[in-house]
Amino acid sequence: MKKLNAALACALLFTLAANPALACSWAAYANGPVAIVARTVDWYHSDEAVARGCGRGLKTKAADSPNGLEYTAKYASIQIDSFGGLISDALNEKGLQGSILYLDGSTLPPVRADRKDVDPYKFIAYAVSNFATVKEVVDNLETLNFLPKANALKDASGKVIATRPENWPFHYALADAGGDRVIIEFIDGKAKVYHGKDHDTMANEPEYLVHKTLEAFKYRAGGTISTIDRWGRARQYLKDMSERNVTDNDRALMAMRGLLASMWAGTDEIDRADNKVYPTQWGALADQKAGRYYFSRIESWCTEVYDFSMFDPSRPESVALKAQPCPYAPLKAGGAGKK
Repeated sequence: MKKLNAALACALLFTLAANPALACSWAAYANGPVAIVARTVDWYHSDEAVARGCGRGLKTKAADSPNGLEYTAKYASIQIDSFGGLISDALNEKGLQGSILYLDGSTLPPVRADRKDVDPYKFIAYAVSNFATVKEVVDNLETLNFLPKANALKDASGKVIATRPENWPFHYALADAGGDRVIIEFIDGKAKVYHGKDHDTMANEPEYLVHKTLEAFKYRAGGTISTIDRWGRARQYLKDMSERNVTDNDRALMAMRGLLASMWAGTDEIDRADNKVYPTQWGALADQKAGRYYFSRIESWCTEVYDFSMFDPSRPESVALKAQPCPYAPLKAGGAGKK
């Protein structure tokens, strides 16, 4: 058995080394009065992310299909709109946070007539608009179709990432203010749901079962920007915070800022055509108890702050939020920004 386990570990590490992947990361810490999520979004160009304040009562259709789910938002939320329509991250007024990350090879289950359709781009928006806890999200999953659709995402060479409509390349991570979490994936046409407080860290690749296998083997992270090393470093940060019993929110935010930096995948690629560990475009901390985002972009020295005081949560509308002006100009090619 020991020989088999060792062989399995070596095979997993070889697979990871041989298949560099797009790089997004997610990590959640909760302890008493503290609940904070850190995540990065990594791509070969800017996703033009916009923070939007979405009020209660906002009516939305979750998929453009005859059977598309229509709902009225129960909770106000701050949603991060990427690429003009993909909701990559969101936080609602009850502290439920959700993120979408890339996962190569994901395959959606067959569509069922007795379920309502949801666009995979819009699932996170749907979750935070309608639920206060992770358990509520999990309990509702069996009422939904994740609707297959053509993929228009392109790689660094400009080619459309080749997938069939059902090979929708994403998975989800959600955490609530009470510390409950869930990882949702679609592997070989079946939903894989990992529900519980111990699911506190995820990188975009590979599938989550491999994360848990490496965790069982007590994988020690190296110093590279590979997916699994960034995942491993985030786990080490969370372990340290738990052992020190960090319950002061300011201290926890500073610690999670360090964790966020440990997951950052650099500012450029080694090889634009071949290297698929794309640079980090932005990173965010979601303070679930305070209802606040701390948002850092690759081209700016400054951290943008968004919270529920910046819009009227009771108005059924979606509005773009404008962060406070930054005292530093964005970085330009060839030199630093000027004050």
